[in-house]
Amino acid sequence: MESKKPAQKRPNYKRQFVKRDRAVKIIKELSEFLRILDLREGNILQTMVVRFAIESIEASQGSLLSYDEEKNVLRYQDTYIYENNKIILENYGELLQDIYVRPGEGIVGEAYIKGIPILVDNIQATDYEKPLIADTVKVDINSVIAMPLQVDNEVVSVLEIANAADKQAFSGEDLEIIMIIANFAATILENVKWFNWAIHDSLTGLYNNHYFYKELDDEVDRSMRYGRIFSLVIFDIDNFKQINDTYGHSIGDKALQLLSECIQKTIRKEVDIAARYGGDEFVIVLPNTNAEEAYTVCNRLAALVAKTPVKSNEGKEFFLTLSIGIVEFPRDGEEVYFLFNNADEALYESKRAGKDAITIFGEKSRKNKF
Repeated sequence: MESKKPAQKRPNYKRQFVKRDRAVKIIKELSEFLRILDLREGNILQTMVVRFAIESIEASQGSLLSYDEEKNVLRYQDTYIYENNKIILENYGELLQDIYVRPGEGIVGEAYIKGIPILVDNIQATDYEKPLIADTVKVDINSVIAMPLQVDNEVVSVLEIANAADKQAFSGEDLEIIMIIANFAATILENVKWFNWAIHDSLTGLYNNHYFYKELDDEVDRSMRYGRIFSLVIFDIDNFKQINDTYGHSIGDKALQLLSECIQKTIRKEVDIAARYGGDEFVIVLPNTNAEEAYTVCNRLAALVAKTPVKSNEGKEFFLTLSIGIVEFPRDGEEVYFLFNNADEALYESKRAGKDAITIFGEKSRKNKF
């Protein structure tokens, strides 16, 4: 009697086709998303890459871990769960802020160090520990893809895509799909890096004056078109040359960086436009803001600067004061040239009034009040 061989499980070709078709559609959506992405919105890209990656292979969970250079660790930045054919948006921020991966540690740490993707189809059959995030997100992780994202041949973050034990293990095809998405993202992140380098001042991180002029021209056009107002503010640090002469240029640079931090804490993110105009001179555009409202913002900035100490190399502390000039569009000029001239005039009126003051063009100077 002839023995029968055990029946082999046939591949589910229909499911494979559906899955591949889904991945192609999602990659096409990602391509369209990247085409219209504003390069100033690099953070949105990183968030969306995680979501596209999860959906493309219907993974249980996905995270982006970004490298923290100061602490030399990889920190969870964006994390999502995929259930019932949709992304579950959960706020894991506080839960994950103390969870990190060291370079070389676990699947993600190894992918970061080696700069290569790693696929683990069954984590229980390896020496790897389950990802640290498993208990927090309540996913019984069994299969993992760790995909490094590189900019200028340097790994800046790692995608961690995971499947639960009750789902099919990741395949080589899944890895290829995630690799395509990662390559798309890495290319755009590199463009973002160079774009940011081109439009920002390297010392302060604010916009440089070339990019500021473009943004100011655009704001003039928008305000003319829609009948809006805005305020232009110009200011500098009082006695900055004396700071450089007394403490050295490195401390002068530290003072400029401190002022930049204060500016960014004071202005409206994604609304106001701040730049280092040159030397110790700075400019801000405040859309939909009249001169009196701009005065309030400037007084708040001056107060923050005045209570924030700068430390010399010897540990001595000193404080900065600002002289500020404000103009309002279109009242004080409808062209950039006249706006700058009048703002400069207001700035020097603050200087003539004894410094540490704010002047709205055409009015008397007001001493900063805290």
